[in-house]
Amino acid sequence: MARAKKANTVDNRQVAVYVRKSKITESGKSIEIQKEKCIALACTHFDVTENDITVYEDEGKSGFYADRPMYKKMLRDIESNKVRAVVCYKIDRISRRTIDLLNLVQQMEQKGIAFVSVSDREIDTSSRTGKIMIALLSAIAEFERDIIAERITDNMYELAKEGRWLGGETPLGYFSKKEKITSNGRKTTVNHLEPVPDEQCAVKRLYELFLQKGSYNPVVTTLNSEGFKTKKDKMFTSIAVKNILQNPVYAIADADMQGYFTSFDVAVWADDTDFDGKRGIMAYNKTEQTKEIDEDSRALDPQYVQKSTRRDIEEWVISVGKHEGIISGADWIKAQTIMSTISKDQSARANKESSNALLSGVVRCVKCGGRMYVRTENGRTNPDGTLRYSYYCGSRRNKDWNCDKPPTVRGFELDSFVIEQICKINPSDSMYEELINSKATLVTKTQEAEKELVELQKRLNQIESDIGTQITNLRSAPESIKPAIYADIETLSKERDEKQARLNEIQGVVETHESQLADIEKAKQTILDFPRLIKLVDYEGKLQLLRRVLECVIVKGDTAHIFLKGSEIPENFKTTSERSDARHTEPYHIINTPRNIRRKLNPFIRLK
Repeated sequence: MARAKKANTVDNRQVAVYVRKSKITESGKSIEIQKEKCIALACTHFDVTENDITVYEDEGKSGFYADRPMYKKMLRDIESNKVRAVVCYKIDRISRRTIDLLNLVQQMEQKGIAFVSVSDREIDTSSRTGKIMIALLSAIAEFERDIIAERITDNMYELAKEGRWLGGETPLGYFSKKEKITSNGRKTTVNHLEPVPDEQCAVKRLYELFLQKGSYNPVVTTLNSEGFKTKKDKMFTSIAVKNILQNPVYAIADADMQGYFTSFDVAVWADDTDFDGKRGIMAYNKTEQTKEIDEDSRALDPQYVQKSTRRDIEEWVISVGKHEGIISGADWIKAQTIMSTISKDQSARANKESSNALLSGVVRCVKCGGRMYVRTENGRTNPDGTLRYSYYCGSRRNKDWNCDKPPTVRGFELDSFVIEQICKINPSDSMYEELINSKATLVTKTQEAEKELVELQKRLNQIESDIGTQITNLRSAPESIKPAIYADIETLSKERDEKQARLNEIQGVVETHESQLADIEKAKQTILDFPRLIKLVDYEGKLQLLRRVLECVIVKGDTAHIFLKGSEIPENFKTTSERSDARHTEPYHIINTPRNIRRKLNPFIRLK
């Protein structure tokens, strides 16, 4: 491997030791063994002591994705030039994704950072041959990961054949019960669903209403008025109703259900006798959970987007569970047919009823702080010929009347006004200057927090050393002295817990600040390009531009409050826990519009 280059000046940067234990498999070396061997190699290879080594430890994290907490912290330290070498036990501990590993090696090479592996020490990252070997080892690690994932999937399907509940959030109407069994002479624990009678009443009522009314909103209104609650003790929404209707766990395993799945050529792992008209259906492989690389991701700042996609019914795996079904197969199938009709009708009307709203989810209700959504006005158009729309408080959408007199705001006028004001911002504008000031403030705060982290870590190391010394002293101390030693250990342990709690808190603050800094940097350039780009891009492009620039927009009476990324939201707007992380703002973030904003907007701006 490449050794650290000798220089005339002493290199005071840390040697990074990265260790990881995968959540996918328990095989391989443990965290402690990895750590021990890496530290030993670092000390001999780079002639350092343990005080010159920083250990980054991720436990229970897959090596395929780079968004591991301590791995990302190590990348930030590499970017900040705090690291002179990286040591790992094996290359696949760093990453099981070839492109991520090669990008990291390239970044470290540019910064003159050495890369050493305990198991693959002979590889030299500075040579072409070494790079080829790293690519080969990484590709093998990625292949091994895929094989492991396939084995786990196969094992889950084998368990699914037995109708087991494989974990996750239990559906409304049931709870998960563990049962100890002996299989092939080995004791194991299995889970199956047990009924919750009160919740099942809600499910039965939901299906009854939907089959009667054939629409989601009337079902939502009736369920909430009758006092029914979701699994999380919340009021019902259209999405919650739809999810319950789509879930076959409630359906009775009868001849209708068997014929329905057969007609779709679904894999059914159950015998004909299992469809006995009593037990319920268990469906597996209904959704695909993926993490995709975000467009803003880079080697030293990996970012992913979590996506959940509902699979087509042909991809499901069906079994008969141990629980009792509560909805007849015929009724469950009728519900699916009605939902399919609703979906087709909505698609058919999409071109006529869809709006070009640009601030949906960005506009906030001044009363409750919740997001405001779009409502179209059929038969009425905006000046540009598009369908007229307005923004209304989400409490109305979800039939949650906790919001007192939720406002409604004309959409086209507000969208146009916000775009106009952003186009006017330039580097000499007070709002743009505030972005620069916000960045400088965050950088200072981050540096202060990092200094405190260093001091906390030093004190924690000293405390651990002192506790170890006192434990050693106990072995030879006379009985009269032992109570004092025990008391000292207890005091040190208490201080250690307090320091660790504070360290965790500060680490969270640093991560928040770094995220805010990234948002501000993106917003700065976007604002300068905004007047030109907003005229060139399509509707989707406009959405992306506005979301890069805006924190939120709050309409209060005759005033539109526009908050750019990095702006801090004042206390009088922090009315819900949804914005509990809101921050302070300066007065000139407030942009006023005329008093008749909800009727007709005349374009002018007045700064407070």
